[in-house]
Amino acid sequence: MTDNRVWIVEDESIVAMDLKSRLESRGYEVLGISGSGEDAVEKIRLHKPDIVLMDIVLKGDMDGIAASGIIKEELGIPVVYLTAYADTKTLERAKQTEPYGYIIKPFKESDVITTLEIALYKASMERKLRESDRWIRTMIRSTGEGIIATDTEGLVKFMNPVAEMLTGYKEKDVIGEPASEIFPLTMEGPGTSSLDPVTQALDDEVSLTSDEDERIILTAKDGTERYVGYIASPIKDDRKKLMGAVLAFRDLTEHIHMEEMVKRVVPGIRDTPFRDLLKDEMERLGRST
Repeated sequence: MTDNRVWIVEDESIVAMDLKSRLESRGYEVLGISGSGEDAVEKIRLHKPDIVLMDIVLKGDMDGIAASGIIKEELGIPVVYLTAYADTKTLERAKQTEPYGYIIKPFKESDVITTLEIALYKASMERKLRESDRWIRTMIRSTGEGIIATDTEGLVKFMNPVAEMLTGYKEKDVIGEPASEIFPLTMEGPGTSSLDPVTQALDDEVSLTSDEDERIILTAKDGTERYVGYIASPIKDDRKKLMGAVLAFRDLTEHIHMEEMVKRVVPGIRDTPFRDLLKDEMERLGRST
């Protein structure tokens, strides 16, 4: 038994009623039947079924492909196509709507049920992934660290608001740009050298953490310089295949300036709690990523 709700779009009434009968006998709830694309879009907007069985060829100005495109764009409801035949051009149009399956007429009941079950399962998994992605993004966006995620080439895929604030770049403007250009780092001191932790993490496939003894400077888009600490880590899938990298970083400017100020007043400050504070901050940054 199933509690999934289906909408049938089929302009041949005999075929539509046969489908309805077969589905209901298997426990599906058929919310309604539409004979045209226009009616289907209107009714599906109202009733919001779990899945749509859509004939590609329909009478009227709107065929099944056009109707499916609207349903996918507006509602995100999975569509399975019914088709007896179609030319290459029509099939190419159909592919653009990313259907969850095809059922070829004349069909067997087992083909219909199997295709629906697979489509519903796929839609359920995709929905869970989207929900998980939204949760993770919300969590990352609300964290106190700057976060930049890249692909395997080191090109930016994501930046959270803290990263935008510290670098001076908006996420929408730097998607696909090299992280090394958005996050330029230099080591303070004689013979200043540049750092590229993302590329190193990708090349060596190991996590890198900035040293607490180092003074690492991030130069923002407007030229503002800040001391930062960072962790760069490769991202791998379940099969250990490299997928990209994530860079987490924190503004340590205020802490370092405070330490330097106290060092001018109190000799031997290297052993004071301010030194420990920096170490604690870097360790906390590591635990939160």
